[in-house]
Amino acid sequence: MKVRKQIVLSIRLLLCVSIASSQEITSNGIVVGPHSFSTFLERQNKTLIAKGTSYLTYFRLAICSAVLYLEPHASNHIVTSVHNSTSNESSSIALEISYHKSVRASDFRWATTHYTKKNGWHDSDSVKELIDEFNLLYRDVRRDDRYLLEYHSEGVALSLNGDFLGNVGAGSPYEKELAQAIYSIWFGQYPFFERLKRDLLSPISL
Repeated sequence: MKVRKQIVLSIRLLLCVSIASSQEITSNGIVVGPHSFSTFLERQNKTLIAKGTSYLTYFRLAICSAVLYLEPHASNHIVTSVHNSTSNESSSIALEISYHKSVRASDFRWATTHYTKKNGWHDSDSVKELIDEFNLLYRDVRRDDRYLLEYHSEGVALSLNGDFLGNVGAGSPYEKELAQAIYSIWFGQYPFFERLKRDLLSPISL
C-alpha cells in the first residue's frame, strides 16, 4: 500500500519525470515550459534573482515548471546547507512552482512528512513539531496555480497565487533546521526526484 501511495503521489506531486530544463530568457522574464516567471523577486528588502529552472513532464504531459531564486552572490548549492550557515543573517531563498495539474493539500502533507523523515529531519522532536505546523499551511492547488516557498528573516513562508498562507519558525532556535528540512524535499540526499534537483542546482545565465 505504501509503495502504491508513493507511485500515485509521484504523479500528482509534480516530480515524476524531468526533461532537460526547458527555458527561454526574454525581455519580460523567463519562460520555463509553458509558463513565464520573473527574472527577479523583491523579498524582505532583498533582491533575489533566478538561479535555476526545471520543467517536469510525465509521458509528455506537462506537470510543473519551477524556478529557484537566490541572492546574487549565492551559489545554487546553498539550498543544500542552510542549517550549516554560521552567519546570524541567513541568505534568502525562494522556490516558485507553477502547477499544470491539480494536487490535493493532503498529498502535499504526505510528501512533506515522508521526505523530511527520509532525509533524517524527524530525529529532532523540535524540528518535527515545526514541520507538522508547516504542513497545516497547504491548500489544494488547481491547474496554473503557483506556490512560492520562501526562507528569510521571518522563517519559512508559503504563498499561493500571491496570497500569503503563513510562516513558521521565525525566532525559533530550529529555524534553519526547519528550512533545511522543507527544502530537503527537493534538494536533500533523498529528494522527491533526482533530476529536478540537478536541474534547479544547475546555474543559469541571465
